[in-house]
Amino acid sequence: MTLRILLTAAVLTSSLAQAQTTIFNIPALPPKSSAATPTTPAPTPTTPAPAAPTTGSTLPMTNPVLSTAHSANLNGPGSLRVGQATTWTFTLTNQGEQAINLQHGACDVRFEVLDAAGKVVRANPTNTVCTMQLVITDVAPGETMDVQDIRWDGRDSGGKALPAGEYTIRAVFSGAGVRIMAEEFPVTIEN
Repeated sequence: MTLRILLTAAVLTSSLAQAQTTIFNIPALPPKSSAATPTTPAPTPTTPAPAAPTTGSTLPMTNPVLSTAHSANLNGPGSLRVGQATTWTFTLTNQGEQAINLQHGACDVRFEVLDAAGKVVRANPTNTVCTMQLVITDVAPGETMDVQDIRWDGRDSGGKALPAGEYTIRAVFSGAGVRIMAEEFPVTIEN
């Protein structure tokens, strides 16, 4: 090989090494701009959204409530055994007349678990690792869509098995500049 070819190969190799991107430094895509589309007033919800928890909640509550008429629920089993990871699906139903378009992260549905006395026994974790994955959820008027799954194994925030009894899962979607609170979901931990 000539010196010229060797230098070219060295420069290309160096450039490629510097241009590599890992999943840890991929920036999230910004939400679609609404500046290009005319704005219309949001319809008034026909059913009230579930009230935000008043005290003791560990869920993110900073975003404004989604203004389009909607309902949100958790769907899944009503009971579980400790140590058995169980999945519930956060669903969104569009009760308005315009589509709901959410561009959000893969970890924007958060949840906590309350005991029968209303005390948070499994808090929303603040140290979770989430990917920079972009999720697009489009819900047409009258349609119901799955937004995200949550998993819980019947343990408290410290990983300790909770005793058999009645519990409540409280979940919120907080992303894309809006907050959507699901109806509280009762669940029983069995022996």
